[in-house]
Amino acid sequence: MTLYFDTKIEFLDSDAVSTISSWHPSEPLFAVASFSAERGGSVTIFADTGEPQRDVTYPVHATSQATAMCWHPEKALLASGWEHGDIHVWFAGHREFASVNAPHKAAIVLLQFSEQGGRMVTADAMGLVTGWRCDGQYQFLTMFSHDLREVLLLICFRRTVESEVREEMANLAKAAVAGDENALDTLTNWRPRTAARSMTHSGVRDNHCFYACTQGGVVFYINQGGACVEVMKCGSLPPIVQMLWHPKKDAVICLMEDLTVTLFLVESTGILTELDRVKMSGRGGGRQGGIAWSGNSLAIITGDLFVRIWDIERSDNYLLKMDLPSGNQIGSSLTSLSNGTISSSNQFFSHESSTESSSVPRKTPKYGQISGEIFTCLAYSSTGQTLCAGTSLGNLFTWKRSGSRLVSAPEDAWQLTNISSVRGAIRSCEWGFNELAKPCMLVNCLSNVFMLKEQPLLAFYTRELWAVQGSAKSVQLTHCSGRETTVQSEFAVTAMALNELSLVMSNGRSISSYSLQKVERSLDEFDEILEAVEGAPPTSASTGTPLSVKLLQTFPAECLSLHLYNQNIFCLASSDIMVYSVGGVVLHRMQASDIEGKIIGMDLSGCYLSVFTMNGYVKAYDVSRHDPKLLFPSKSGHDIFDDFGEFILVKCNSLGSHLAMVIASSNFTPISALFCWDFERNNLLEYDLVEQETSSRKENSSSSLPVRIFWDAEEPRLLAMEVKSMMQMTLPQKNSPQPSHFVLSKILLLFYSEKGCLNILETQPMSPGSQLLNLCVPNVLRLKINAVEEQPLQDFVDLQQCDPVTRKRVLNFSLHVAEGNMDMAYRSIRSIQSKVIWTNLAKMCVHTNRLDVAKVCMGHLEQARSVRALRLAIEDDDLETEAKVAVLAIELGMIEEAKDLYRQCKRFDLLNKLLQSTGHLDEALQLAETEDRIHLKHTYYQKAQELREKGDIKGALEYFEKTQNPAQNITQLLLENPASMKRYIQTTSDPKLLKWWGQYIESSGDMDAALAVYHKAEDWFSQVKILCYLGKISKADAIARQSGDKAACYHLARHYENVGKFQEAIMFFTRAQTFSNAIRICKENDFQEELWTVASSSRQRDKAIAAAYFEECGNFKHAVELYHRAGMLHKALEMAFESQQPEILEIIASDLVPESDAELINRCADFFCSIEQFQKAVQLLAKTRHLERALSICMEKGVPVTEELSEMLTPEKGEFDEAIRVNILVQLGEILQQQGDYHSATKKFTQAGDKMRAMKSLLKSGNTDKIIFFANMSRQREVYIMAANYLQALDWQSDPQVLKHIVSFYTKGQAFDSLANFYAICAQIEIEEFQDYGKALTAMQEASKCLEKLSHAQHAYNNLQRTVADVKAILEIQQALREGDHQLVIGSCRSMLIKPELPPIRHAHILSMLVRALVYAKQYPEAGRALKELAVKDNSWSASGLLDRGIVQRIAQECDLDFDLIWNSGRQVTASTSGTAVTGMSSTSALTTSDDDEADDEEITEELH
Repeated sequence: MTLYFDTKIEFLDSDAVSTISSWHPSEPLFAVASFSAERGGSVTIFADTGEPQRDVTYPVHATSQATAMCWHPEKALLASGWEHGDIHVWFAGHREFASVNAPHKAAIVLLQFSEQGGRMVTADAMGLVTGWRCDGQYQFLTMFSHDLREVLLLICFRRTVESEVREEMANLAKAAVAGDENALDTLTNWRPRTAARSMTHSGVRDNHCFYACTQGGVVFYINQGGACVEVMKCGSLPPIVQMLWHPKKDAVICLMEDLTVTLFLVESTGILTELDRVKMSGRGGGRQGGIAWSGNSLAIITGDLFVRIWDIERSDNYLLKMDLPSGNQIGSSLTSLSNGTISSSNQFFSHESSTESSSVPRKTPKYGQISGEIFTCLAYSSTGQTLCAGTSLGNLFTWKRSGSRLVSAPEDAWQLTNISSVRGAIRSCEWGFNELAKPCMLVNCLSNVFMLKEQPLLAFYTRELWAVQGSAKSVQLTHCSGRETTVQSEFAVTAMALNELSLVMSNGRSISSYSLQKVERSLDEFDEILEAVEGAPPTSASTGTPLSVKLLQTFPAECLSLHLYNQNIFCLASSDIMVYSVGGVVLHRMQASDIEGKIIGMDLSGCYLSVFTMNGYVKAYDVSRHDPKLLFPSKSGHDIFDDFGEFILVKCNSLGSHLAMVIASSNFTPISALFCWDFERNNLLEYDLVEQETSSRKENSSSSLPVRIFWDAEEPRLLAMEVKSMMQMTLPQKNSPQPSHFVLSKILLLFYSEKGCLNILETQPMSPGSQLLNLCVPNVLRLKINAVEEQPLQDFVDLQQCDPVTRKRVLNFSLHVAEGNMDMAYRSIRSIQSKVIWTNLAKMCVHTNRLDVAKVCMGHLEQARSVRALRLAIEDDDLETEAKVAVLAIELGMIEEAKDLYRQCKRFDLLNKLLQSTGHLDEALQLAETEDRIHLKHTYYQKAQELREKGDIKGALEYFEKTQNPAQNITQLLLENPASMKRYIQTTSDPKLLKWWGQYIESSGDMDAALAVYHKAEDWFSQVKILCYLGKISKADAIARQSGDKAACYHLARHYENVGKFQEAIMFFTRAQTFSNAIRICKENDFQEELWTVASSSRQRDKAIAAAYFEECGNFKHAVELYHRAGMLHKALEMAFESQQPEILEIIASDLVPESDAELINRCADFFCSIEQFQKAVQLLAKTRHLERALSICMEKGVPVTEELSEMLTPEKGEFDEAIRVNILVQLGEILQQQGDYHSATKKFTQAGDKMRAMKSLLKSGNTDKIIFFANMSRQREVYIMAANYLQALDWQSDPQVLKHIVSFYTKGQAFDSLANFYAICAQIEIEEFQDYGKALTAMQEASKCLEKLSHAQHAYNNLQRTVADVKAILEIQQALREGDHQLVIGSCRSMLIKPELPPIRHAHILSMLVRALVYAKQYPEAGRALKELAVKDNSWSASGLLDRGIVQRIAQECDLDFDLIWNSGRQVTASTSGTAVTGMSSTSALTTSDDDEADDEEITEELH
């Protein structure tokens, strides 16, 4: 709440009356021109205190008065124009007014400075306009002069549209909030005191161009150089009486004499282009109207008691409300003002005035019509976003634009806050600033001038007493016992302090101290307080006795701020702190050094005084003693903070250990954070408001500032902070009346912990108009307009009247809970019986998952049902931990937390149930459709029930349809309204619903209508039922046949049976699959053919019944078959045996399985054997796994075993004992071998594990590839040898692979004797067939290697070595023959021929080489004799190619022999048996058996197969 204190300006001449006035734009100075009959005209300069400036000689003229005044926009320079044409100028620091030589001969009517003061323009009543330039020596030089020959009404300098640089400098102390340049003004009224004031226009070029408007309607534009151009001619528009420059663009807004408001666009040359025009309606002309910029809108008065706001950007306009807020306790209404009540000097008026007229609603239009009061002037303060308007009766209306709330209409953003009254009609009002940069208002009436200072409502609170300013001079004092009194002061109170003993007040220049009588509480008063707490009406006894207050002393003292400790008064002056006693005696003077600067702020908490200075130093004192004691050396803020500009607030806690500080940054912008400095440990704690709000709120907070802070009076860890946040609207509409920003206020309760951090205890919202007053646990104190409100902490809701011990315990509990220390919190309150405390602890358990502590808490809350629900949840092992905690949250009413917990553990079924129980069915539906589809129909049902209860039948029907069970739900819903039911049924196609409706109609007897509904629902049974009832049998028969519906067929069959149509009844009973009824009719009427047909497709029980009937009738064929189909095989077999039906027996046997009765199987097999059907018997036995008997029949009867039968006779692993299984496989293999199926036999022998027999069987098959494969896979020595022996019998000379396998198998089987013999055979073949002794030698060498590995083959090895030597000798002979050494060849051959012939060496081969050598040596006779010996040795020498034909011809020619006779004698073929290369080696290998891998057996079996 804001008050305005008005001070009447006293002139030096008491008889003088004011004429004109002006307040400096940026300095706490204002000037007033006056006129008296004795002294004449004068100009006086006043300070912001209302006192004239000292040491100044003010100009006085006996016959003339000042007619125009203007302050320099940046310097303390006042220019005044006088009635006789003189111009006087005063400079700050000068005693005398300087006179300026001017060309004016008439009264100066206009005097204006440019935007930065570089150009001054004066105009007189004759139309002479002069431009001046002020140099650095304060000399004014004439720049131009124009004689316009017409009286000027106004001069309007061109202004520079604000650039980014200018905006930054102009808003140096403002928060950077997008879209609202007055954000800092909205959040806090703090202004930097260490920053320079005159920085507004630095860096911006001054503009000397201006418009001059004449009384005749002509508008001139004078440019930068002083050239004058006419931009608007006379008669085109009415004369302009007021012109304002647009704050955001190059445009001017003009008020015409006919109350037309016109917006002109200004070009660079000064040409005006009309953009918009609005004609206002009013009583007077334009000279009685007025316009003023109110932010980005234009405020307009038109000679009546209305203020209209024109929002140019949104093209919207509205009237400001003239009604004061209702429910005020103090203040005066306009009704009292209309009765002639006039305020005296220093009287306070506001919208909270006396209670006499507070209930009378104010009707401004009626009042304006009765009294003739009109608005005469307007002024707007951008700092406080305040608009004031003065009236012709001396009333000053003040509106404040609030950004702290959302409004539905733009006019709701403006609130009428004050109506002040001064003497006389108000001619002008103007805003200015005092020394503390607080807004002030200068009001110029007809004869007097008043200065109104804006002052916040004062209030002070202690635990026992509190004081609230009731008016400018009155303070309402209240005791906690209910006693109160009103203290009337001699002056307007601007500062106040209070304790239990004293009250002190000040107006800034003097201090008054009051003594308070100490109030002792009696037992009766405690009872009254207890009754008040319990809700009983208070008695008048407690409030009947007022508090006793006695004025002690009033003494002069400069005072900016007051504090009180015991009987000492601490008074902050302009530069130091004075300590007075309550009697006015100076006790101490506390000063700061030159380095620290003057003291600009102080605060007292308990006995600790905190002080901060102009140069950014902070100190703290202990004032509990006679002399204040400094707690720590003064500390600079630059040493404490990284980014520091100035201290805003500094407060010390009650323990004297921590300082809570709010500071501004180096660019003098408040920092959105609270700092807590532990100066004993030099530890700085910080709580960042922007960071915390960003993480906890969804809205975008543009700026947050701490406004007020208070430490608790007793708990040193706890403090309260009032925070204002500028919140940004999400997606604001362009033309929406809603502001783009709004202000939220709240109180944060913080505490510092031992861990060295600031934690938040709780947050309390604040309503508009409230402010934080103090913190006294258990309450947070607020000032709501002019009333003190107590808001308990959340843990003290039911403990406001508690003793200090309990209060301490509960506070400790709150702090421990905020830190998350559940154990310490529980220990703090074990003995406290407060449901709020236990509730808060239980809620904390939700966040910490401490279910054990929660059970104790719920027990203290005496919530048996909740304890039981929590216990059941804990014992339920199917519930997740989060789900169990959610149960606790639900019992505590923490529904949102329970939802989050269910989502975390993905128990959407429980979440759906919770949403339904809490009435959030739309959210439950969305959840069921996406996550919990198993309960979707139930959720639809609950939603339908909700809509049904609300009367939304259409919506309920929609959701009942989605439940897919509409018959029951919808019929109950619409049953009371048959017409609605019928209409709904006609549009639905649900079969269940239509069937129900058909039954409903049928019950009413309307069979035709019911039949139509049944037809639509496709209910064939109901149709057949009604048709049978109506006797329309043919139609019923057609429907039953066409639909095939079982119920319809059954009903029709019963009808046919009742009327004796048994054939039709049997047919429909069969279609209805009620075979027992059809069989019953067939038996009753001896329909055997029909019975056989029905029984063939009936159930087994019915087949057995029919079979028994056929047995009685002697129809054994049908009986056996039905018994067989009914699964009664024994019965079927016995009857088949008796009736000799082998065909049926075969069918029965085909259905036998291994699980069938063994006796039954054997009987079938015996039967097949008896009729010599051995193949069928074997197949039956094989199928039923009687394998041994099946094999015996095969062996005895010679049953051929096919491949399919062989597989059937093969036992599976694990089917029989292993020995029996092997025996069966061996028998099966022998049978297959006997039948010549060697491959299958090999497979069975392999499955039996007998690889030797398998190999023998495979050898008989002669399949070389499978033999090789089987040998490789078997990995048995004997198998290898058998395979090699087999391969050796093949044509291995022509197939290298076979030769390779022979060698490999002998090697793998370790049969080195056999391998050596094989190599010997190879050598013999090479010699006999190819005469290749080289390859023979190689084979013999390999044989020699094999014999080396045998210990018992030494004799054979020796013989082989001798043979090898002979072969080598023959190879040497052949080499010598090739080289031509014939004599060596002849000698070697004859020596070899002397030896006896031992295989594989043949003398025929040696003789052939001897013959060739002799021929080459030309010893032809010897050659002939050798040839003769060759013919004797080998009669096929020529045929075998031992000698060439040419050699023989030469011998015959040289020896004169018959060539033909010789040659033909060697071509005789005789049976010559080549001796076998007996090596004398015997096989000494022993047969060894090894266990083969079953996997190899199977692979061999498959390959052979």
